[in-house]
Amino acid sequence: MTRRGCDSGRGSWFRCRNGTAAVELALISPVFLTLFAGVVDFGRAYRAELQLSSAVAAAGQYALLNVANINSTNAASMALTLSGIVANSNGAAWAGATVSVNGGSTSVVSGGVATAGGVAANADNCWCPTGGVASWNYGAAVTCGRACAGGTLAGKFASITGTRAFSAILSSYGLISKSTLSQSIIVQAQ
Repeated sequence: MTRRGCDSGRGSWFRCRNGTAAVELALISPVFLTLFAGVVDFGRAYRAELQLSSAVAAAGQYALLNVANINSTNAASMALTLSGIVANSNGAAWAGATVSVNGGSTSVVSGGVATAGGVAANADNCWCPTGGVASWNYGAAVTCGRACAGGTLAGKFASITGTRAFSAILSSYGLISKSTLSQSIIVQAQ
């Protein structure tokens, strides 16, 4: 007696493989779907990081092109403009931004709302900032063009930080642990 689609002869278990592909697919597909979702997550995170980096770089370039506006008269509007470039570069309230123009005027954008602060008078001075991305310390004002301890020259600076919330598809698996992307630069405008 033969079964449908299978031989009953010797070694028939090798020749009768009906349904094995379906079983293999059922066993392997969760792994492939998880890998695919992970690749998509990494791609989305990388794209968002590039967009944020471009927005921060565009604000830095704006500061370099408008160095004449880094003074006590225009520092507050310069800070608002720079934070607006970062926050709205890819749509309204797309990112958050924190900007400090020459250690004086500041602008913080969170949820699409800009908050100005700082001391505009500092924008007339030159500085030798120290520290790093997390916090810049401007110290005391120095003579413009004077050599700083780090080997640079004293000048006028704009520090720009952009942040953007990111939620991964597979956040519960911990493949991408960052929920907030961040990019920062400090540009010496003079």
